[in-house]
Amino acid sequence: MEFDHVIRKRKMIRKYLPNKIPDRIVSKMIKNASKAPSAGHTQVQEFIIVTDPATKKKLRQASVNQKSIEEAPVLIVVCSNTSRSVGRYGQRGRDFYSTIDGAFASMLILLTAVNEEIGAGFVGAFEDDKIAKILELPEYVKPIGIITLGYPDESPAKLERIENEQLVHYERW
Repeated sequence: MEFDHVIRKRKMIRKYLPNKIPDRIVSKMIKNASKAPSAGHTQVQEFIIVTDPATKKKLRQASVNQKSIEEAPVLIVVCSNTSRSVGRYGQRGRDFYSTIDGAFASMLILLTAVNEEIGAGFVGAFEDDKIAKILELPEYVKPIGIITLGYPDESPAKLERIENEQLVHYERW
């Protein structure tokens, strides 16, 4: 698919068919996401692939009860291994750069999903400590987002966007 078309076609999907996603597509998403930029090339991005119904149910409960987490056939939990960034950048690496780096990786997963005709949604509303406990994350690994994946069972309307002329400033605000 042409890149501009992928960008235009991207939207958050929250309802999925129960069909399994081929492993090769999930692997492609991880391969692409692992190429995301990272501060100082610290490569903090790590991924947990979740398909177990019991784990998905627990993750739903820790994520303000978002139904798509339990119903999506596959979840990719994007994490940042802050031990790689804190050594180089201290607290800013742990609290800021590692989050941005995880967001870059997440966007590459979302765009790869569109290109592979897989529905995807990003969930950022969750209780970090509960997610960490459910997934047995070490203390230096923080969850950035949960990406729900599956074949779409909905076709949501595109949301209106603010015109670029209202968003772009030159030289100063």
